[in-house]
Amino acid sequence: MSTTTTGHEIYAAQAIKGLTRQLAPLKAFSIDFSADAARKGESVNVSLISADEVAEFNSSSNNFKRSAQEVAQVSLTFGKPIITGFAITPDQFNNFNPGWWSGKADLNTLEICDSVLSTVAALATAGNYGDTAKDKMTVSLAGFDKKTVAAIRGKAIQDKKLRIPLSVLALNPVYFSELLGSLDANVYGGREAIQGGVIPGLFGFRMVVEIPQLGIPGFVASPDAIAVAARSYQPVSNKPYDTVQIITEPETGLTLTHIEYCSGDDGELSDSVNALVKSGVGNSAALMRLTEVK
Repeated sequence: MSTTTTGHEIYAAQAIKGLTRQLAPLKAFSIDFSADAARKGESVNVSLISADEVAEFNSSSNNFKRSAQEVAQVSLTFGKPIITGFAITPDQFNNFNPGWWSGKADLNTLEICDSVLSTVAALATAGNYGDTAKDKMTVSLAGFDKKTVAAIRGKAIQDKKLRIPLSVLALNPVYFSELLGSLDANVYGGREAIQGGVIPGLFGFRMVVEIPQLGIPGFVASPDAIAVAARSYQPVSNKPYDTVQIITEPETGLTLTHIEYCSGDDGELSDSVNALVKSGVGNSAALMRLTEVK
């Protein structure tokens, strides 16, 4: 049992480390994550984060007193959880190697994160966010630098009316890397950008993030453009399982469930991690796509 416990501790610690790095882009959107279990097919209303309109002060109507308003929400219905895992034989278990558990945690966490971010990246389409001249900007990889980012910023403000201090510039790895190559460390934050995939505050953007799953060069979006919800998914009873462990990523609150099950007939130990996540379009006017020169 002590060997199993040691493996769990390594797995959980390594999983959280990997989650924080991979899921950084999710902080840019409207998220509703909870460790509470969800029933199959349950819908969750994600509140969209957006700014209120500005007007002159009116002493007659006293607009210090504000009218109650409907909170903008998008309803997301969960489907089936995503899951990945492996099994080990008694011989493999008795020859326990901490590095093996650690490596498995790294790889399986990456797979889960890839699946989560793939659903988010897939939303950035013309069908979801428009295909007129104001809804997109054409860019080229050659010479994609801070001047290009400045031009993207200007179009996002002028054409889409996006509030840049609240908005994210999301780029695929090729464009993100090209941008990094044009910046020096005192501009992009050096290690944080290279290892964390996030450039904070560049040209007033809330953040510039790398999303490897993007099939387009990137997009600019306000927090209300995309809604993401997650709930814990775990067995009704812990009795058949050796371990049911909730792993929570501290930056976003996304929860994964780590489960171990030992089958009595062959003595194999099955180890898996799952997540119940759903994403959807929020404010369809709050995202501007970057398209590539053909």
